[in-house]
Amino acid sequence: MRTQYRILFWSLVYLVLLITFGNAAGNYIHSFYFVSFFFPVVFATSWFFYEILVIKYLIGKKYFRFFLYTFYLIIISINLEMVIVFIALTLLSYYESENMRSILTDFRLMPVVMYLIVFISAFVSVISQLLIENERKRSPGDSPVMYIEIRSERKNRRVLLDSIIYIESMADYVIIFTLDSEKIITRQRISYFERFLPGNFLRIHRSYIVNTDHLRSYNREEVTVPGASLPVSRTYKDEVSERLSSK
Repeated sequence: MRTQYRILFWSLVYLVLLITFGNAAGNYIHSFYFVSFFFPVVFATSWFFYEILVIKYLIGKKYFRFFLYTFYLIIISINLEMVIVFIALTLLSYYESENMRSILTDFRLMPVVMYLIVFISAFVSVISQLLIENERKRSPGDSPVMYIEIRSERKNRRVLLDSIIYIESMADYVIIFTLDSEKIITRQRISYFERFLPGNFLRIHRSYIVNTDHLRSYNREEVTVPGASLPVSRTYKDEVSERLSSK
């Protein structure tokens, strides 16, 4: 559902920018041209910031990496926009050379407006994610969550947490392996599970989350659970060793 909201949000952003700048310039063709050129970089910047930097580093309390990679993201994104501006104006100059002055005047604010939307979207995403995390940890006296609700085979399904052995990401879908040898397939991202699963679940790889209650053995290279030996990636080695050695 969250993915659908994001698609709807960015579709509305695209249409609003198209109509707003088209009305201001009196030329919807030019507006469509510039919005279509800028939009992929703006969308990719917003997606990477939320899905990678916020989820993996900010929520994971890796603050130095979060701010460092955010700085890199801004620099790379702005440079890509500058390249796109140059290419767009170069191509347009072949067909509209006599109108270049008015085009530059009409659309000079478009990159600024689009990045303003990115920053607002990023701010809202960070706040909403922090609120979700705070709600999740709000009261130590609350009853523990016994299940997680997922969307599978066009139905909402509740899966008991104790029954989950591990979760594997397969690019565009996720497989949940359970104690009764069932494989539950869902389109929800593995980052969704990482956010909402309790502390006995541990991310060991970009493709795997394991239930440490079902762990049989482990080292810095792999962990063994019923029915599988799963690799520990370099990114998660230190965290896995620290969490499992203290468990």
